[in-house]
Amino acid sequence: MPLLGLAACRPRGDAPAAASGDTAATDGAAWASGGTGRIGDPARFPDPFATAPAAACVLTCTTTIGPCHAESPERSDVSDGWDGLPLRLALRVVDADCAPVEGALVEIWHTNHTGGYSGRIAAMCNNDADDLGKRFFRGYQRSDADGRVAFDTCYPGWYRGRAVHIHLRVLTGGYEAADDAPAAVTTQLLFSDALNQEIFSSHPLYAGFGLPDTGLDDDNVVGGEADKSPYLFDVQRLDDGVMLASKTLVVQREAGPPACRVQGAGGPGGPGGRGGPPPGPPPDAG
Repeated sequence: MPLLGLAACRPRGDAPAAASGDTAATDGAAWASGGTGRIGDPARFPDPFATAPAAACVLTCTTTIGPCHAESPERSDVSDGWDGLPLRLALRVVDADCAPVEGALVEIWHTNHTGGYSGRIAAMCNNDADDLGKRFFRGYQRSDADGRVAFDTCYPGWYRGRAVHIHLRVLTGGYEAADDAPAAVTTQLLFSDALNQEIFSSHPLYAGFGLPDTGLDDDNVVGGEADKSPYLFDVQRLDDGVMLASKTLVVQREAGPPACRVQGAGGPGGPGGRGGPPPGPPPDAG
């Protein structure tokens, strides 16, 4: 049965960092702009997985796939040239025995900085008709011998009724675009309220959209969980303002029906897409 556990990762080096939780990740220094072109050589990043997974790799529950999923291409840079706060997304996939899962297919998808998705999906997911034929901020990769994958992307925008999040799916076979394809897990990872408040109040590209209208406690996917830390990225800021977000994913090696679901503020799982009255993009999103 597909389950996911998210184990905290301990950063190393001198970069300011925040552990999973509702805390800001910086000391007031500016975050970068310029999209994935600013990310640079992967070798310059500290290793967020320098320590081994916890002795007990705890599995946790799945979330809805949401109405905004569409086919993803195989690639590491998922931005399609969009501007945004440059974000290196590092993920490690292990099993319940804490052993790396090699060859797992890890798929991600999320919004651009305006809070809109790409692709021919539910109409409420797009901000612009031109985005229907695009595939920005969607992609998948296979995990290496250490269970790792990494994506070059940008910090997501927000939309009404949801905390800022990235969708994620782990498949153990070949890639299937269908929403109901057999998966080891389908989940969502989020950022702390403090980090969102910092970025959407001070970053030049994001500040014009105002602060997100939904925090973690009110989110319809994770809001019902007393402990949000399993669903929050571990975040570091490099000296040049590029973000490194990471998480260890603990999954069953075989696909199957979920044993349980994350508790949202409105009940299990939540719709996972746009939500909350009125529908649509945040103010001035285009």
